[in-house]
Amino acid sequence: MTGLDNYSKELEGFRASDKARESLVSELIAKFQTLSEDYNNLKDDYASERDIRRNYQKTVDDQKQKVRDYERQFETSSFILALIDGDGAIFQNSLLQAASGDGGSEAASRLNHAIRNHVAPFHSNSGNWPIMVHVYLSLEKLASKLASVGLLRSPSELRVFAQRFSVNQPLFSIIDVGQGKERADHKIREMLRTFSDNPTCRHIIFGGCHDAGYLTHLDQFKHNELTAARITLLETTPAFKGFYELSYFKRARFDDVFKSEPLPDSAPSVFASAGNGSAPHASIPTPAHSLALFRANTNASPRPSVSNLSTRAESSPTSSVNGVELNGDASWATIGKSGATPSGNISIAPIAKTNKKKKYVYYNKDDQRLDEPLPSRDPAATASLEDRMRRTGKKMCNNWHLGGHCDNGKLCHFQHEPKMTPAELIALRYKARSLACKNRYCENFDCYLGHQCALEREFGKCSFPDSCHLRSTHGMDRRRYVRFDEDGNAKYA
Repeated sequence: MTGLDNYSKELEGFRASDKARESLVSELIAKFQTLSEDYNNLKDDYASERDIRRNYQKTVDDQKQKVRDYERQFETSSFILALIDGDGAIFQNSLLQAASGDGGSEAASRLNHAIRNHVAPFHSNSGNWPIMVHVYLSLEKLASKLASVGLLRSPSELRVFAQRFSVNQPLFSIIDVGQGKERADHKIREMLRTFSDNPTCRHIIFGGCHDAGYLTHLDQFKHNELTAARITLLETTPAFKGFYELSYFKRARFDDVFKSEPLPDSAPSVFASAGNGSAPHASIPTPAHSLALFRANTNASPRPSVSNLSTRAESSPTSSVNGVELNGDASWATIGKSGATPSGNISIAPIAKTNKKKKYVYYNKDDQRLDEPLPSRDPAATASLEDRMRRTGKKMCNNWHLGGHCDNGKLCHFQHEPKMTPAELIALRYKARSLACKNRYCENFDCYLGHQCALEREFGKCSFPDSCHLRSTHGMDRRRYVRFDEDGNAKYA
């Protein structure tokens, strides 16, 4: 082999080595590029995760701050609510009869102290919570009752009591609901419904255990332990049996604030008889106006009131012997048979007839008024009424014929004269009943408009579901739950 051949072989070897080196370097470069891309991707992922983590942490910190702010606001907004039916929960005699006239202020202070002591074991921070107290009552009615039984010298004292009560504590109020059926009950039920789901209302004192009408409303909470645990049933006069079956509710008595026994029907009389048989006299003052009946405690059936005795004949419209009221037909013989009082005295007050029948209305459990069925219509009277309106071209004035008065007088566009027969009046009542009263909870004893569909009441179904004037009452509870008379007495079914 010549030297040239050796050189050629070495050159081929160099070329093979260069090719292998080039391949190795190319492979290393490719791997480096791959690793570099992976590194950059991981670096970007790390940066992204870091940003996400930082943003998350910032969000968590912000949310924690918001929670702390909310908790602080929740704590500062928390309050205790007391809803008291003042028609049955009566303040203690010593508070009503305070010599300084400041019994209302003392009552507010005592009630505030009693509520705080009651709530403290359940809520550790309750000492900082304000207490809101709403006492709902018929001021005029209760004032007359308290004066009639001798707890107030005059009805006006209760208004002063209410003013002092409201001034003593900034969130305490005695609210006059005026005259009318169950107005206090309606207010309390709506307040209880509104605040039972309000988280800032941390505890509710419910003072209405003397009235069975509240049982159906409280029944919805008895299986909700969380809500029931926030409600305390305040017992003043003996509670109805149904309230004791509400086991999840807390219970309390504030005997230094409220009376534990119902108001009497009349003031106790102390008689003095002289040795010469002089006429008796009452030892306690009577109110300036006649006794206004008042539903002081609905767990007792209504009882007849006994007139206060007086030496002056004109001061008492009725006479009573041993608690029995005498009407105008009674004679001294009747009185002799009835017997005198234990002291041997008898009343000589003039005797008045009281034969007026009390008006009454029915309501269902939802406080919606129910109509009493009307007497049967006389077809001839109905035809006569229609013919009369057709001939004159005028409808009858319901206010005049059924309500007894028309404010428009001679300017009224409806018929006032001639006077209608009793049968025609019944026919007119049927026509008026076909028009719906605007108030489903109507308290007007003389209201002649309809409060429920007569067809649905009588037959269970209305034949005119889309055109009936009383279609808004379709489906209402038709069962009688309570009957109220015009003296405020309640009789439950």
